[in-house]
Amino acid sequence: MRAVRSAILSAWALPFALGCSQHLNEHVSAQSRATSAPVIEARFETAALHGYDDAPRTPDADDPAIWVNPSASGEGLVIGVLKNAGLHVHDLEGNVVQTILPPYRPAVTAADPPVPGAQPESGTGACPESESGETYSRFNNVDVQYGFELIKANGSKEKVDIAVVTDRGCDRLRIYAIKPQSSSGPLIDITAPSAPRVFPTRFVQPSSLQPTGASPGVHDNDLDDQNTAYGLALHRLEGDDGYRAFVTQQSRSVVAELELYAAGGGHVSYTRVRELRFNPVFTVPGTSGGSPSIQWTPCREVPERDPQLEGLVVDQQEGVLFAAQEVVGIWRVPLSDALPATVNVPASRLIEKVRSFGEPWWAVPDDGEYACEDSAPGAPVAGTIAAPGNLSAGGLHLERDVEGLAIYHGEDEEGYLLVSSQGDDTFHVYDREDPTDHIAAFQIEGTGETDGHDVVNVRAGSDFPYGLFVVQNGQASGPSSEDPVNGFEYDGSTQFKLLGWEDIADELDLDVEEDEFDPRDPHDD
Repeated sequence: MRAVRSAILSAWALPFALGCSQHLNEHVSAQSRATSAPVIEARFETAALHGYDDAPRTPDADDPAIWVNPSASGEGLVIGVLKNAGLHVHDLEGNVVQTILPPYRPAVTAADPPVPGAQPESGTGACPESESGETYSRFNNVDVQYGFELIKANGSKEKVDIAVVTDRGCDRLRIYAIKPQSSSGPLIDITAPSAPRVFPTRFVQPSSLQPTGASPGVHDNDLDDQNTAYGLALHRLEGDDGYRAFVTQQSRSVVAELELYAAGGGHVSYTRVRELRFNPVFTVPGTSGGSPSIQWTPCREVPERDPQLEGLVVDQQEGVLFAAQEVVGIWRVPLSDALPATVNVPASRLIEKVRSFGEPWWAVPDDGEYACEDSAPGAPVAGTIAAPGNLSAGGLHLERDVEGLAIYHGEDEEGYLLVSSQGDDTFHVYDREDPTDHIAAFQIEGTGETDGHDVVNVRAGSDFPYGLFVVQNGQASGPSSEDPVNGFEYDGSTQFKLLGWEDIADELDLDVEEDEFDPRDPHDD
């Protein structure tokens, strides 16, 4: 690629840092708080799953969702996505009660690294729109909702609880009925065979600092490029107005709003309602009182990829979407059916920034991509790109990447927004009514690189009488041997951990409100 900026001069770093000592001290203080954050122990954990680089159907736990059983008081399930390996459904002690294989999957031989489900297995083939024939289902995020009304084949209606999953490989939503008493359950696939792609197009916002030649705007979206369904949150509208799914797009600064509907024959499908677009360019103050403002955008390791969002949660009582943009921060977006089909979300909706937001950066060429650095390389590297910034523009609490979001509901629409800060392995508690108010931070023993988490405020079995918090752990214990298996290199281990809400609340002096919100009826006052 032709260099668009000359090699960096180390003198660039000086003006970027002027006038920022106070904010740097605040950063050091925030980092010290993260290091000293209380460490809370989980009550149960699922068995570690061992991943192997590029191995067929290798597991990688990512995002959990909690389902509360209406007919067995205080019982429930934890549904966890395993990416290429599909889904695991767990009881509330972390035991696997069901394995769901992805609908489009490669063959697995007896010699390949261990995978959930049958092995060996012949597979099913690639996603229908995969021109290469090498793109398979890859589950990414999951959420649950209650009381969805199906239309059965005979025209009768049935209300069921549903789990919805993003299949980022095939760019679809997969919908499952939750029926724990069914012989084929507890999860049963009810996705309509005609369910469409979530993102048949992609909205491209190239970086002026790292140009690729791509033109901005809407383009056709080849499935094999994997600009596909990624993060997910479900929203039950008040009354009988239906159910919505909010879905982020991998490698794009976009969230789609979809309407879920009964497609007949006991199936569920979806249709596009609108698209939320997030501009990845921000105006930050100059480095001194008289200097001009700076147009800042995050560094891109792969210039063709826009800064993506993943973690989502909807405050269903308030009608607000919270969205985590991994290298930017947390957005708060009011929802309304009066919004147009395309919404350009204003920068004022960014309520919490990551620490590195607005900072100067250096993009150093690295084998066809870039290494994004926060200081100039010691020796000039040809093709390095420098971006000006202001060290005082960032937030104080979150380290990139910002990942999971969840809401703990309290009395009179109070409660907490819970955020996972993957960059420093911490979890953060914000006030739900004023999400700019940072209340506390904590860590979980033996847990790091967390992607998703979920929380409920109601009883979840005898072990969780005051609520349940479930997190993904990207630093689970490894196998007895880390040697390659069938030529595939070991690539880390993952699992889920289950914590009692009162353990967190007691440590951080938070409220316990087990009777103030019913997740099965979010609009019941």
